[in-house]
Amino acid sequence: MRAYQTELCFSGVRGKAVVVEPDKVAYRLVFWSKAQYVGCWDLGGGVWFTPEWLETNSPEDFHCYEPIMDKKLKYSKVRILESGPARAKVHWHYACCNMRYQVFHGNTTADEYYTVYPNGIAIRKLVAWPGNESDFGGNPNFWQVLEYILVNERGVVPEKILDLKKAFTLQNSKGEEISFSWPLPAKPHRPLCADYPQIANWDDYIGRVHLKERPDPYVIIVKDQRLFPYKPCVNCQRDHPYFGLFQGDATTFKHWPAADMEDFVLAADAGADVESVATHTSFIDCNYTSIPADVPPRPTTWLFITGATQEPSSFLAALARSWQNPARIETGYENKGKIPGMAQGRVLYEGYAYSQMAYCFRKFGENKIEFQMTPKEKVINPVFIVNSWTSSSARVSLDGKELDQRKFRTQIDGKDLVIWIDQVIDQPTQIIIRA
Repeated sequence: MRAYQTELCFSGVRGKAVVVEPDKVAYRLVFWSKAQYVGCWDLGGGVWFTPEWLETNSPEDFHCYEPIMDKKLKYSKVRILESGPARAKVHWHYACCNMRYQVFHGNTTADEYYTVYPNGIAIRKLVAWPGNESDFGGNPNFWQVLEYILVNERGVVPEKILDLKKAFTLQNSKGEEISFSWPLPAKPHRPLCADYPQIANWDDYIGRVHLKERPDPYVIIVKDQRLFPYKPCVNCQRDHPYFGLFQGDATTFKHWPAADMEDFVLAADAGADVESVATHTSFIDCNYTSIPADVPPRPTTWLFITGATQEPSSFLAALARSWQNPARIETGYENKGKIPGMAQGRVLYEGYAYSQMAYCFRKFGENKIEFQMTPKEKVINPVFIVNSWTSSSARVSLDGKELDQRKFRTQIDGKDLVIWIDQVIDQPTQIIIRA
């Protein structure tokens, strides 16, 4: 796989881009200047998908303060942090501004990091920096961190590309599911829990857009304040993130992407132009908070799994469980019976980095580590990071059998060895990584 800079044409418009191409799937991740460098999955045939960005809203006006209003790219920037056989990492920085390029509270910005693996599974890490330089915009109405958005090239409309009977589903890792046909219900934008109160009891949320002749984009979040901070729902007062369902006759808009238009407030409905310009279509959004005047701490971080798939929903459920429940790792250097995580010796397991889907180690001396992995759930495509690796290569053995070089990927990032395994581990396994 690789990440690179290029020029990209979408809907007849050309612009600079950073592209990430995972080589085990047919889709790619693009950060395009004419979409303000928003991270979008290019699913083929003029259809993209994005899990959105940080957005807020003011009681002082009708503006949305978000990066897609930055048409002149005064604030939005993108850069490649890593590119190699095992993974790519891209950093996108932006400000939450209105159409007049005024930034909410003077300096509200965000940093997003996409870590992408060869199988097309990515972790989106959103770090918000709510402004503290001024009171511009007043006390916010909400802070939004997720929205399921299709991006449609000129000539592409939702009715042609969606599975009309099952256009969007929201499920959990236990298999419970809510399904929506297209168009969405014609009710005004409303809290999802008003119609589906059972979501308050879910431990995770897996949203999926169901497409024809393309892989289905998805986003996974977990109800864990460490990984996905949120305030209790303002509608039902129960302990779950607030989800809002878009109104069926107000889902497709033309102000973004590939549009330089600035003569609008909030949004511009596609209307009769729906097939003649690029548009975007929204399904469900999710807020950190909908409590008026509430502001996230500076900084606050949210994590998401995102990608696209043609696998059944059971695969996404297994992926969610794999991420939420990292395997137990034993190197033999643990101080057993004392504080969990304590260890001392040549090989140290430093923990599971959810933001990278990675098991992290530090070693001293010989370029070799050995450990036992005991899954709590199936470990899908495990990633290992070994600090202080001094060799340019590595070999991997599972239960004494050396893996074929085609079954794993390695790359060196500074002093770290990164290994991605093209395998599922579902039973206790002895693993050796050596030069």
